Amino acid sequence: MSLSKVKNLFSRSQFPLHYGWLELIEKSIVASSDQEYLMSEINNISKRMGDEYTEALILLLDTQHESPYSLPLKLMPLKLSAKKRIATNSGEFAGDCEMIKALLSKHVSIGNKTPAEQRNEQRQIQEQKLQARREASEQMFKERKAQYERDYIDFPSIEVVKIRRRSKAANILELLTKGETISEIDYLWLISKGFENQYVSELYYLNRAELAKRKWEDTKKPWNLVNAIADYRKAGKPQIAVALVNKNLPFNFANGNKSLKSALLTTSGGAKRDLNMFDKAIQFGVQAHELTEQDYRPCTLIGACKMILGDVSQGHEWYQKAIKRGFNEDSFEQEIRSIYNRASRKDKAKIKQTLIADGWVYQWLK
Repeated sequence: MSLSKVKNLFSRSQFPLHYGWLELIEKSIVASSDQEYLMSEINNISKRMGDEYTEALILLLDTQHESPYSLPLKLMPLKLSAKKRIATNSGEFAGDCEMIKALLSKHVSIGNKTPAEQRNEQRQIQEQKLQARREASEQMFKERKAQYERDYIDFPSIEVVKIRRRSKAANILELLTKGETISEIDYLWLISKGFENQYVSELYYLNRAELAKRKWEDTKKPWNLVNAIADYRKAGKPQIAVALVNKNLPFNFANGNKSLKSALLTTSGGAKRDLNMFDKAIQFGVQAHELTEQDYRPCTLIGACKMILGDVSQGHEWYQKAIKRGFNEDSFEQEIRSIYNRASRKDKAKIKQTLIADGWVYQWLK
């Protein structure tokens, strides 16, 4: 049994005789020899200390306690009585304190501490201080965290943090992260307030794609399928888009509606392009162009794939067809620049030569 908690109750400096008595009890418990002699000495000393100490000795030697804190609580009255006696200069015990000290001194050090004991006490003091600091720091952290959580909300999945609770931004982002679709107006508002990043954008389009897919499955209205494929692409999920395409090919339900089937083929071709399935993407683009010759979208799909495959001349021709059919020149520059930046050195030279020869001179080409 360890008496450390009880010894902490009676400090060596304030209660040297109590501390010595407890040390002697501890010594007798762990003694491999002379245990009977030491117990006889302890009984004799305890009787001189007073009846309450013989009762306390029985408690101390009892190995069955309800909890490690029950023993110090039971011995607390002894400490209070000793403090009162010390305050009136009558010593720690009602009995002969000098005789008790003499008897204890035969077995343990009273009052004076050995260097090892002093070092150990200093170590314990330092450990207690460190523990107190740790507990204070943990408490402060808990309080600050609780205050933060009352005032703000974080959205780690989209890397947006410290948004004021119950604000417009928090309400929109909560809907977004719960998988619900938000309006385009709310999405544009987020962008205008600086909340947009890749994760926000992809989640916005992913939620839209999931909703469009459910609508397609429930209603079989084909434009929902077009929207689902397009939004999966924007969400950075071309694999899901292509799986959806393959599941619904050859789009027989769109026969007789050229613009619908062209949109399905063009959007599906874009998903194939995202996965570097360029030949299939071109095939879809050509089929779409045959259905809607005045639509620029199939032309841009074919032009991009041709350029990426190194057929710069044909790719450029298809882009020119797209421009004649309404493709915005700024959008053309953005697409060509993106393709140029990812192209090999050889293809970069061909793209540069082709563009400049046709009068398309950009600062980034120089």
